[in-house]
Amino acid sequence: MRRLFLFSIMIPTILGLLLTACSRLSSPSTEELSERIRTILELPSVEYRYKEIVYVGVEKSFLFIPTSSKEVLFSVEIRVQAGIDLQQPFTVKRDIRNPRKIHLTLPPPKVLLLDVDEGTIRQYFMVEQGSRIHRMDYSKELESAKQRVLQDAYKRGILLDAERQAKTLIENMLFAAGVEGVEWGRL
Repeated sequence: MRRLFLFSIMIPTILGLLLTACSRLSSPSTEELSERIRTILELPSVEYRYKEIVYVGVEKSFLFIPTSSKEVLFSVEIRVQAGIDLQQPFTVKRDIRNPRKIHLTLPPPKVLLLDVDEGTIRQYFMVEQGSRIHRMDYSKELESAKQRVLQDAYKRGILLDAERQAKTLIENMLFAAGVEGVEWGRL
């Protein structure tokens, strides 16, 4: 019974140590690391969400006589995602002095998604006199809101946040693959 107990503990422990030692000795090649990173394609690392209030007022008249009036006030959520587009060229090189250290050059971060979530539209009031409000009536205002949100995201540093987060995610992936250090460059 005691022997069985020792074998049931010692054999898995020895196998675990051997497998761990073998995996630490064989680190992936730079081509393997590049492929692991490339399979991600896009790495959206930061998302900002905005709630915008949009007012649309359209009035038509004929000979200074109002013929129709349309007004609507609503709120909508707009999402801005930024990160690294890994379909763009990047480089992975091993350090000559330390093969467990990687020199990695990434493309610059960019906005990957700017989306109006129409499912979040909350209407506060609507006035339709003479004609109905259609999507085309407020699509220009939504585009204008998207551009305001995008400019605000840039001012708040979405690209810096995206780069910082992407580097952290990639470093963690590389550390799990046996890399001990990452030195960053920019294309």
